Amino acid sequence: MRETAQTPAPPDGLHPTTWMVLRALRSGARLSRNRNFYLFQDPRARRAIQLHRYLESIIRDVRAHGQQVAVRRVAGDDGAAGEFALRVDFPLLHGHRTCYLSRLELALLAEQAPEVGRLLETRLDEEADPGPRVRSERDAG
Repeated sequence: MRETAQTPAPPDGLHPTTWMVLRALRSGARLSRNRNFYLFQDPRARRAIQLHRYLESIIRDVRAHGQQVAVRRVAGDDGAAGEFALRVDFPLLHGHRTCYLSRLELALLAEQAPEVGRLLETRLDEEADPGPRVRSERDAG
């Protein structure tokens, strides 16, 4: 795929077809399964649709429950750090959601919703350097 002013090159690790479909979805395109039958047959296009839905659901949850978000770096299958675990607590439901994001997915999420990306980056920095721990009365007892 040739890079132009209108069409940026796909990020490393993302197929050009996946990138094009993802960009269309992010710009507000709606894909009818009937009209776009052949597109839904392409695994790369299906990957873009799944990725878009996944990132949108994470963005929704973080925007709704930003104060109850914790982010930490986890080791991948090969033992190398590079995946991120995002935990969103739902206090009214007494539950939580844990999402795993690769570096690419985290970058796409931050590109799509910059305020969510900044919040997650801040929480990741807090996790990496928690600072001095303040003792509470509960810790003393």
